[in-house]
Amino acid sequence: MTDDIVIRAEHLWKRYGLPLAPALRHAWQRLRGRTGDDGPWAIRDLSLEVRRGETLGVIGRNGAGKSTLLKVLAGVSPATRGRVQVCGRIFPMIELNAGLHPELTGRENVYLLGAVMGLSTREVKLLLPEIETFCELEEWFDRPVRMYSSGMLARLGFAVAVNVDADVLLIDEVLAVGDITFQRKCFDRIERLHNSGKTVIFVSHSIRQVERLCDRALLMERGAPVACGETVDVISAYYQAANLHIVETTAPNGETVRLLQEQVEDALVEILAIRYVTDSGEDATTFHTGDPITIVVDYRAREPVAQANIGMAIFTVDSFFVSGVTNDNDPTPMPLAGDGSFCCRISKLPLLSGMYSVKLKIRSTSGAVIGGGSCLSTFTVLVPGEIRLNSDYGLVYLEAQWAADSPSVL
Repeated sequence: MTDDIVIRAEHLWKRYGLPLAPALRHAWQRLRGRTGDDGPWAIRDLSLEVRRGETLGVIGRNGAGKSTLLKVLAGVSPATRGRVQVCGRIFPMIELNAGLHPELTGRENVYLLGAVMGLSTREVKLLLPEIETFCELEEWFDRPVRMYSSGMLARLGFAVAVNVDADVLLIDEVLAVGDITFQRKCFDRIERLHNSGKTVIFVSHSIRQVERLCDRALLMERGAPVACGETVDVISAYYQAANLHIVETTAPNGETVRLLQEQVEDALVEILAIRYVTDSGEDATTFHTGDPITIVVDYRAREPVAQANIGMAIFTVDSFFVSGVTNDNDPTPMPLAGDGSFCCRISKLPLLSGMYSVKLKIRSTSGAVIGGGSCLSTFTVLVPGEIRLNSDYGLVYLEAQWAADSPSVL
């Protein structure tokens, strides 16, 4: 390998062994000249190069093969076919209790993990104060790890991982169990490792974490690589595939079903449809950052409502709240009766690239919820080229003016 390539995987295939009975049955079929499926491949024909100092995010749905890939790269599980080369000391954080002895204390396990990494007792002793401070276990540091919670195990393992001076760090979703304060501390340390030239492969279902930490991303589906490249482009491909799966599926009778749409039960006001209208009066489902958008809600009121208090919220399709508006301070009355429509206009859409869903809550003047629901409709936002140069990822676009002088010149 060249000096700047620290991980190279060539045509990796990985299949886990079958239980005894199916394995014997398949062996008997092969002896009789019959070929059959020997079970699904966890990794299928994956080739990959990771450069020194790079942070690579690996994303995909459950069962995509992300964790299996890390195990193969770490040498924990051998590939069925293909070849893997890793240059330098590697530290895998692929399971919370990996390498830990349950009867040893946290302190004793640090020495154990250090020995596995090839460090001498003296080297571990020098690192011990920093590890103990980082993991923040206090008196638990000298108790057996069988007494630890999953979050405490993550603290101990990560504290060792970021202090043993490994060249390659493999992290598999283990930070998801920690509290938010420790997670932020870990992400800050990963950024420091990246800036110091360490190589990190980071598996996570949190796309926002991947956006923050990773130079490149790999998208996997059913064991195969789907896309690999700039983080923002791969995440966009992931969202496009995931959004369609989240929003729509096909029922056995062939009908398209919107899985997440959920309206208030026995609502006085039923939501019939939500439409998105351009300033030219045309219905649309795709807009650009900065476009005006009018959200039109078609409803059916079983009884007249003299004044409706309406709240509208916008979420990402992974249920992250972006922002919301209400008509509480609007002087225009909002009566609802029979079949009708009401609308909300946003003069300049601040959202960045992604698919978004709308949530509604309609209340009477007494505060009772009389209609609404979650994920009632979705729309897509694309980022124009001139904006993309300034903001590759995020949720909203901030308009700003810069000056080299005092604020009075703006």
